[in-house]
Amino acid sequence: MSNNNRAISVVIVGGSYAGATATKQLAGLAKGNYPNLKVTLIDKSTHYFHVVGFPKALVDEDYASECFLPFSSLFDPKSNHEFVHGKLSAIKDAHHVQVEGGREIYFDYLILATGSQSPGPINPVATNKADALEEIARLRDGILESNTVMVVGGGAVGVEIAGFLAEAYLAKKVTLVHSGSRLLPMNFRESISTGAVTKLKQLGVAVILNERIEIPEDSEYAAQVKGQVLRGSSGTEYRADVLIKAIGLRIDSDFLAPLELAAGTKLRADGPVPFIRVLPTLQLAEPLFPNVFVAGDANDLPMSAKYAFKAEMQGGTAAGNVKRMVEAGFDQELAHATAVNAKAAADVIVPPLSKWSDMVDAIIVPIGSQMGVIQVTKIAFGCSGIANFIVRQLKSKDFMLWMRKPLFKYRAAQD
Repeated sequence: MSNNNRAISVVIVGGSYAGATATKQLAGLAKGNYPNLKVTLIDKSTHYFHVVGFPKALVDEDYASECFLPFSSLFDPKSNHEFVHGKLSAIKDAHHVQVEGGREIYFDYLILATGSQSPGPINPVATNKADALEEIARLRDGILESNTVMVVGGGAVGVEIAGFLAEAYLAKKVTLVHSGSRLLPMNFRESISTGAVTKLKQLGVAVILNERIEIPEDSEYAAQVKGQVLRGSSGTEYRADVLIKAIGLRIDSDFLAPLELAAGTKLRADGPVPFIRVLPTLQLAEPLFPNVFVAGDANDLPMSAKYAFKAEMQGGTAAGNVKRMVEAGFDQELAHATAVNAKAAADVIVPPLSKWSDMVDAIIVPIGSQMGVIQVTKIAFGCSGIANFIVRQLKSKDFMLWMRKPLFKYRAAQD
């Protein structure tokens, strides 16, 4: 029988979209039937950064500051929950994680929401607000001093950056280069790509498709390249004062090495990006570790699932499954089993869990503050003025930051 007063430790690594959502949902259990449940959030940064809003933050200094919310403000200061500022170095076994510096933290349930990382400042490298804002400011200053800016990558982020830069700096030449035959992900209708090209050109952006810029692998995310010539796969040469890369995806999953050693199998996908393998329930795809979940960009779900709002949904799915396991007393059974033999974890009966279901296909792309394109399920608005109106209402003003702020309601704790 499940003991509601038992001590339960939930550790969540990564406090962005998936992690923050899971943190709030599971912290709420302690206010209900499980008063001794403790949530520990681990993140390498002191502040959540609303990365979705980066295109606006790049041209609006005040908004950039608003995009940083202290992780400490996720928790009621009167609660037992804890924020740990540090980087995960290893998952030692089925019950312990280690943070850089040596601290070990026990868990009954673990949610990995470590996400993906591009070299800053889209995802700032700095681990505190002041230094992260300085990263963004350096790029902003470089743009102010430039005459030409090249954005490489025609996904949503690249389109948004190019649009906001062209609108904010009318005298500068902004060029968007994309290796594909059309802008934005291919799983969306071609009409939104056509609409994006049309609206970017209205802002003066030069859009170049089917061209792959040859960029050294060790190139920084945003490089000032005054006087440097960039060559495309077509043989065309381009000059730009500032280069912004809105491409690439990097996953840090080296912390899984001890679990792979214990299981005697790989837990990460082959290929250039070592995504973490998961079951449809978002559990780690290894029966020895049924109490470990992976939500967000770090898992091996298709690229169509790697959007901020889908990461939030995955965080909710993982948190809901942990709740079901808590209610079933799974942690008690697992602790008994692993105390005898680590391999016995695979024999503990897992209660019925929810499977992640990617039912929503949607994209909202502001192009400057007044225009944009949108598709929700099969309904797309590209070139039309209706698209501009809808995007302005839903996203352009603050890139949906207003939806995130309520999660961080204890803001008096730290800013």
